[in-house]
Amino acid sequence: MPHAAQNLKTVMGYFSITNSELSRALAVDPSLISRWLNGQRKLNAASISMDALAEFILSKSKRVHDIEWLKAQFEKDGLPTDLSTVYRIKQNLIMWLASDGEALRHNLGKTPSMPCFQKNVIKTPAHSAIYTEGAVKIGCLELALGLTPLLSVLPGGSGVDIFLSNDEVMTIVAEDFSRLLLQTIGEKQLKVRLLICISGNTQAMSQIIDTYMQPLVSGYIRLSLVHGMTQTVTNQMHLIIPGKYSVLVTEAPKAAAPPVATIVSEETFVKEMQSSFERAIRYAQPVLNIYDDNYSRNILEILYAEFAAPGNLDIVKDNINPMYMTADDYDRFLRTHGYSEAEFAWRSAEFKRFKTGMDDTLKGGAVFREILSLRRLNQIAQDGCCRMPGLYFMKKGFVKLDKEGCAAILNGYIRCLETVPNFHVLILDDITMMHTDNCWQLKQNHHLAINHWSGGEPVMIHCDQLMILREFQAYFDNLWAQGSGSPGNRNNVIDILRNLSERMENSKR
Repeated sequence: MPHAAQNLKTVMGYFSITNSELSRALAVDPSLISRWLNGQRKLNAASISMDALAEFILSKSKRVHDIEWLKAQFEKDGLPTDLSTVYRIKQNLIMWLASDGEALRHNLGKTPSMPCFQKNVIKTPAHSAIYTEGAVKIGCLELALGLTPLLSVLPGGSGVDIFLSNDEVMTIVAEDFSRLLLQTIGEKQLKVRLLICISGNTQAMSQIIDTYMQPLVSGYIRLSLVHGMTQTVTNQMHLIIPGKYSVLVTEAPKAAAPPVATIVSEETFVKEMQSSFERAIRYAQPVLNIYDDNYSRNILEILYAEFAAPGNLDIVKDNINPMYMTADDYDRFLRTHGYSEAEFAWRSAEFKRFKTGMDDTLKGGAVFREILSLRRLNQIAQDGCCRMPGLYFMKKGFVKLDKEGCAAILNGYIRCLETVPNFHVLILDDITMMHTDNCWQLKQNHHLAINHWSGGEPVMIHCDQLMILREFQAYFDNLWAQGSGSPGNRNNVIDILRNLSERMENSKR
């Protein structure tokens, strides 16, 4: 190709490959590398060094985004990018780096447009046929490349089921696979049911939770557990795209060997896999229970257990908390909704029940720690209002709390900080994307509740599994450590909240 030398420079620069490193890998003199780079010596596709060069570059491409970068380079030079195997990528790489790559493409008309997958047939003992999509894929990168076209065509909101025969399956947390799955969940809002046979390896389970914490707390992954065997011959992962594909991944336990995967499209086989998954999950224990607005009574009782039952409470909130309003301020806002006297009376009484319980819990010595986002607080002060789930006011959907109500909450935080020594607030400049439009409430050693409101309706995610609670508690403690302990921190928080309250009260909205 006309720019073959520049292409070699580009790829060496991207992967930080030096001339001496490349000469050692190819077992050639360093001066030859220099002549390739300055165009004095051509590197043809048939050269004895070309295959080794392509293999060396592919060995550096350990992540999906490295492959995506290579595809972008191919696209610039008009090479096909429907690449689903490492072999196909190697073909393109040779064409892209070869001095005669352009001539080869011209003589061929174009690089053969091979299909993303080639059908293979596996004969079973019963003489039936299972049609698999492509050859067996070895390694997580190869699996991610094979899955990419299958996931990319799924409609938004589709369901995907994943079964792990063991919590030690490493493919589920491998960077290439997890990055693809997380990206697809974010783009298409996939609904994933993840069923895991747990062996008691808490470290392995912690790694899974840490990798997928964001879709877990937003409800896109629903995690269920069953107790499995502690020893297995192989670890397996089954990924099922209902009605379309079943992906079978097999690993050797605690071995350095890469996983082996097969993508199956035979209709009956996929249907039977789905049926087996449904039977298995029926006996599993859901780790995260998800309640929508149809279960508002359940949600209210969860909130009551957090604020009004004895025990320490940790909160991360991308909002402000109506629990710190006075009863009079709460009643004032209720009146703006035009409720009948009976509807008003029971809502007012319910809030007083919550408020009295929380005050008693704090008086009993329970430690409350709450983390707020300064970015969100400034936005509330600027807007002169705050959108929040309606459950705080005993109704479905959302409410927009007016500026008087927002100021009342800010003043309530200040009162607690000034009068309750076991009540603590930490204001971070901004909390992570994981907390956007949600609130974590962790009743220590008891349960976790996550109120998520970025979708069409608020959702409450509840968990009382100690294994999960430990992970979220460790996460909260790390987040709290980012800003706690600085001199005058309590007074600084009060000053920030007072300034925000004054801005809110003085706004014209």
